[in-house]
Amino acid sequence: MSIIIEAVRHPALDKRVINLINKLNSSLIDISGSDGAKSANLDDFTQEKARFIIAVCGEDAVACGGIRPLFPQTCEIKRMFSTEKRKGLGLKILSALEITAKQLDYQYIYLETRKNNKNAVSFYLKNGYKIIENYGIYVGREEAVCFGKELL
Repeated sequence: MSIIIEAVRHPALDKRVINLINKLNSSLIDISGSDGAKSANLDDFTQEKARFIIAVCGEDAVACGGIRPLFPQTCEIKRMFSTEKRKGLGLKILSALEITAKQLDYQYIYLETRKNNKNAVSFYLKNGYKIIENYGIYVGREEAVCFGKELL
């Protein structure tokens, strides 16, 4: 079945998004002991120059992610998740977020994950992201690893 990427204007009100975020939170608790929910509210994605997207397969939302403004020329990826690993869904979401960021005139895209989330760390390195100094709320947090990519 084909995958459709869909923008969600009000993710906090969308049951498909809430279901995916609940699965993400459970997954993050298993990996790191924390769900990461404090660092991103779904309402963050309703602001100007922010977007939240989902990948839909048939009737099911199977992956998600969002970007929100961080600095004037930099956006931040948050709440990226796929229900099925190694199926290319993460790359579809990441590519769609990068395209959207370019359309919104961002020059850089940043994100954070936990060092012990080995699959995520490997995924971002494989897709052109470089480790950068921890920024914002992640400064001084040894468990965090931050990434950045210039959007060309």
